[in-house]
Amino acid sequence: MSGDKQPAGGVLAPEVASVIESWKPRLITVTDAAALAAVMPTVRAFVAAAGPCTPLAARRMLWALTPMAVWLYRSLGVFDLRTVNHDNVEIWISQINAKRHPGWRNSVRAELKKIGAAANPLGWPRQPKPAGRPPASEPYTPQQEAGYIDAAALPGLNNPERPLWVAGGSIGAGLNGPELIAAEIGDLQELGDGRLAVQVRGRHPRLVPIRGCCTDLVRRAVALVEQRPSQTSRRFILSTDRNAAYRIADTVSLGRGRALSLRRARNTWLTAHLHAETPLLALNEIAGPLSAATLNDLLSAAARSVSSEQAAAKGMGA
Repeated sequence: MSGDKQPAGGVLAPEVASVIESWKPRLITVTDAAALAAVMPTVRAFVAAAGPCTPLAARRMLWALTPMAVWLYRSLGVFDLRTVNHDNVEIWISQINAKRHPGWRNSVRAELKKIGAAANPLGWPRQPKPAGRPPASEPYTPQQEAGYIDAAALPGLNNPERPLWVAGGSIGAGLNGPELIAAEIGDLQELGDGRLAVQVRGRHPRLVPIRGCCTDLVRRAVALVEQRPSQTSRRFILSTDRNAAYRIADTVSLGRGRALSLRRARNTWLTAHLHAETPLLALNEIAGPLSAATLNDLLSAAARSVSSEQAAAKGMGA
C-alpha cells in the first residue's frame, strides 16, 4: 500500500475477519495474478474499514472490489485511497462493464459505494438534502387582481375578446391554459342574479360559477365573439397553439414585466373561495385537479385572517 493513511474500521466479528483475511477470487488469469497479489492487502483493509456485519456481506464486498482493484492497478500502476472514488467506480460500472447485466452492475455499484464511503469519504459526493416542495404560487392581492381586470379591458388590444376571456376565465373561474383555449361561448350558462357559470371542457369537465368581479369581462368577451360572421368558430381563442392562453396572458400586464400568471390567477380564485367560506366539498368539485399540498399552502395563508375565536365559532356546526 502507499503511504496514505489507512481507513480505520470498527471491531469485526471473528468470523467476518476470517473471511476478509482468507477470501480469494475463484478465477484468476495469469495476467491478473501479479496485480491481484499487489492489491489484495489493500482490498482487505478497505473491506474491513467498511465494517461488514456478516461473512456474506464481507464476501459481497470482496467480490465487488477485487476486480476493480486489479483493473485500476493494471491501468494506473497503483491502487490506493485516491483511486477509490465515485468517478472511477462509474467508469468501471458504466464503461468497462457496460455489457454486463444491469442487475450485476447495480449490485456492484451498491457494494463499491459502501466501501468507498468508508475508505475514502472525500472521494464521494455528498448527497444534497432534499430541497423540499416549492410552496404554492402566491395569489394576487386585491389591488393586483383589480389591476389585471382593468388591464384586460384596455382598448387597443388585438382580438380584445381573448384577453377579456383569459383574465375572466382564470381569475374568475380558475381555468388553466388548455381549458381556456377549449372554451366556447355556448359553454356559458346563466345562474340568475346576473351571474354566469362555465361548463369546462377537457379532461376534467365541471360547472364553475364565475366570480362576480369577472362577470363583466366574460360578458364583454361573449359579445365580441357573437359579432363574428355566423360561420366563424364560437371559441374565444382561435388558435391551435397549445400555449396560446399563456401568450395572451402575457399581454395582460401591470407594466415592468408584471404579466398575468395563469397559475397565480388560479390560486387567486382558490383563495377567494377560501375567504368566501365555500364548503371544501363544493370547492373540490368546481376546482378540478387540486393537490392537497397546494390547498394546504393556500389554507394556511388564508387562515391568518381568522382569529382563534372566529375559527371556534365556525366549528360549532359539526
